[in-house]
Amino acid sequence: MITDRELDAQLADAARVHDADLPALPEGFLGLLKTGTQGTTANADGRQSASVAATRHLVADARDSRTEPRPRRGRTGRKALVRISAAVIAVAAAWTTAVVATSSDRTATTDNTAAPSDPVQTPADGIRLVAAEEVTFPLSLDPAPEGLTPTFSRWGGVPYYGDAPLVFTADYSSADGDRVLIMLFPEDPRGLPDSGWSVQGEAAGTATVDGAEAEVTLGDSLATVLWERPDGRWVWILGEGAYDETAAVIAVAETVVDRPQPVGLQFGLAPVGWSVGGYEESRSLDLVSDTDPEQPPLRLSLIGEEGGTTIDTFFQGMALAGPVEPVTIKGLPARMALADGGGGWLLVGALPDGPLFLLIAPPILTREQVLEIAEQITYTP
Repeated sequence: MITDRELDAQLADAARVHDADLPALPEGFLGLLKTGTQGTTANADGRQSASVAATRHLVADARDSRTEPRPRRGRTGRKALVRISAAVIAVAAAWTTAVVATSSDRTATTDNTAAPSDPVQTPADGIRLVAAEEVTFPLSLDPAPEGLTPTFSRWGGVPYYGDAPLVFTADYSSADGDRVLIMLFPEDPRGLPDSGWSVQGEAAGTATVDGAEAEVTLGDSLATVLWERPDGRWVWILGEGAYDETAAVIAVAETVVDRPQPVGLQFGLAPVGWSVGGYEESRSLDLVSDTDPEQPPLRLSLIGEEGGTTIDTFFQGMALAGPVEPVTIKGLPARMALADGGGGWLLVGALPDGPLFLLIAPPILTREQVLEIAEQITYTP
């Protein structure tokens, strides 16, 4: 049986997979996840493990958001760079496979009206909730590239996820194919194993950025620049579309400033002694225990309405440890249940004027604390 920590270590490894290394998903893979009635994705009574079913939605969303055609000017530079976001498909597939192996044999229920008769009690050692610190990406572009919308990611640098270095990315892009990708490293990524940095272009000389010598690379419809900042950290910027020439990418590099930007998803409350573990494209956010690396994370993700998903259909076919409970979050209907096998809490709801969200909370938190946390989450597109 795989542990939560081992599972997340696999996810961290997968997050550093390059596009060229990603295998195609098996034919019918997503269909298998959607049905939940074939192979090992279902229990003997045909119901899915709650963890597997929840992952199904994240896989589908990731697949949809990364397979939509993105117009490009000229030839694509896909083979010449690492696309951090694309690796989430491999991540989700690995996650699903691992969770299936730990599916519980507990009796399931799909009752979505009755409240749990025996909710999880407050742990003996207790845990308090405190105001959460704002989650930010550490850099900004001033001025910001006109017409480009950023999403932010972070991974590594936290004991829960192993020894991977702390890496930040900001992906500014537009519908017509213009793109600026920024990666921030703790040290020179050329000598940093498993950093996720990779480019197959050709060296195009050097330039000066913020008083430092920078390495310039030109590839297939892209340009990149890499340099060391005064604080010892390294920045790598890739430009595509209108930014695929040396002058354009250097001009962007000159606008980098030390001004944090808030990530779209935010926790308003957090368990005391927990901090940011990682976030993915401003769509998913993890908090992890600073003192207990074995503790499963508190995970918040945006989920789409793929396949007509609603708060009333989300738990259908799942094997749960108790009934689905109607609750209210931010004045809107939501649904909550305990995952089978002691996997903790699942809460699905809608953000005002926003998408559906999924909150996965470890069993160390009580039902009331999960509801308090859900009330304080925010999302800014």
